[in-house]
Amino acid sequence: MTENTPNIREEARKYFAETPLNSDTKTRICLFLQSVKSTNAAILSKIEFQPCEWLPYKYLHTQYYKDIEHSTLLAKACEWSFNPMLYMAATQINLNLWQKADVNKYVSAKFEIDRTLYEYLSLSHAFMSELRILALFPHDFDINNPFIHCLHEIDLENGRQIQTQVRMLKDMNIDLTNEQKQNIADEMRAIVAASFDELLTSIVQQ
Repeated sequence: MTENTPNIREEARKYFAETPLNSDTKTRICLFLQSVKSTNAAILSKIEFQPCEWLPYKYLHTQYYKDIEHSTLLAKACEWSFNPMLYMAATQINLNLWQKADVNKYVSAKFEIDRTLYEYLSLSHAFMSELRILALFPHDFDINNPFIHCLHEIDLENGRQIQTQVRMLKDMNIDLTNEQKQNIADEMRAIVAASFDELLTSIVQQ
C-alpha cells in the first residue's frame, strides 16, 4: 500500500460512524459473509464422510454446523435490498474471492494430511481473523438489533475457534518448513483481506 492509497478500513469506520445501516449495506455484508460461511461449510461437509481422528473431527464438525447456523441467521436478520444491481456487484466480489483463493481445489480434495489441507485450514483461519466487520462499527450500535447481534455472535464464535485452529496448524505433522507455512498463511490472509477491502469499498462508495 502506497502512501497516497486511502486506508479503506479507516474510511469504512468513518462511514459507519456517520451513516445509519440501511438495507443496501446490510445486504452487501450479508451476501459476503453468507458466501464465506457457505463456502467453508461446503468444504467441511466432507469431514462427515471421511475417516478422521476424533478431536479434529469434533472441531471441524462443530465449525461446519456453526457456519450453516450463522449463514441462515444472517439471512433471517438481514433487511434485504430491492436494488438488483447490488446483487450483481456482490456476486462479483464473492466470485473474485472464490477464484483467488482457488476454492474449487478444497471443495474437491479429500481431507488428508498434506499441503492442500494446510492451505485450507490457513484460508479458514484467515476468514476468522481478517473479516472483522463489527470492529469497524461505532461502539454505541444497538447490540439488540438482530443483524448487529448476529454479527456479534459470529465474532464471538470466531474468537473461540481461532485458538483451536492455530493449534491444529501448529501441531500438524506435515512436510513443510516454518517459512513455507508462514508463506501460506500470509498468502491466505492477503487474499481474504483484499476481498474484505473490496466489500468495504463497495459499501462506502454506494
